[in-house]
Amino acid sequence: MKTLTRTPAGDTPSMDRTLDFLKELVDAHGVPGFEDDVAQVMKRHLEGVGEFSRDRLGSFICEKVGAAKGPKVMLAGHLDEVGFLVKSITKEGFIKFLPLGGWWGHVVLAQRLIIKTRKGDVLGVVGSKPPHELREDDRKKVLEIKDMYIDVGATSDWDVKKKLDIRPGDAIVPDSSFAVMANPNLLLAKAWDNRIG
Repeated sequence: MKTLTRTPAGDTPSMDRTLDFLKELVDAHGVPGFEDDVAQVMKRHLEGVGEFSRDRLGSFICEKVGAAKGPKVMLAGHLDEVGFLVKSITKEGFIKFLPLGGWWGHVVLAQRLIIKTRKGDVLGVVGSKPPHELREDDRKKVLEIKDMYIDVGATSDWDVKKKLDIRPGDAIVPDSSFAVMANPNLLLAKAWDNRIG
C-alpha cells in the first residue's frame, strides 16, 4: 500500500485517500454503547453501495444485493473500541472510572483521556497517589484502575458536575490521534481492533 505522496516541492508529505479514510475511521470515538460517530463514518464511505440498517445492539449494516445465484459474502468488524466509563466524582473533583474492555494497569496511568459529556469533550489525564505517599511494597506493584483517577483540572466536585457537566455513565476515550510513524508503512492510532477489519 502506498502510504505517502509527495508534493511538487518533494519534502512535505500528504495523506492519500486510503490514509484519509483510516484516519477518519480510527479517530472517531466509539466505546461500547457509544458507537454512533463511527457508524456515521462508515455510512459516509458506503453511500451508494447498498441499503443501510441498524439493529437494537447498535450494529451498522450495509447490504448490497447481488445476483440470486451468486455467493453470499459478509465482511464484519466491530465499531467499538476499548475505553472507560465515569463511575463517580470525588469531592476534590477527581473522576473515578471503570474500564470498558481489556486494560492493563501498566498502560493506563498517565494516559490522556477525553470524557464525552453532554456539553462537549473534556480533556483529562489519569493520575494516582504519588509514589512518595505509597508504602515500599506498593511501589513495586502494578497499580489497579480502582486506585486511579482522572484529573480534569477542577478543584471540586461542584466544578466537575456543574461547570463541566460530567456525570456517572459518561463515556471516556483515549486521546490518541492517528499518525504516520518514521517508517511510513507503519501507522499509530487507537481503535485498529477491529475497525480495520
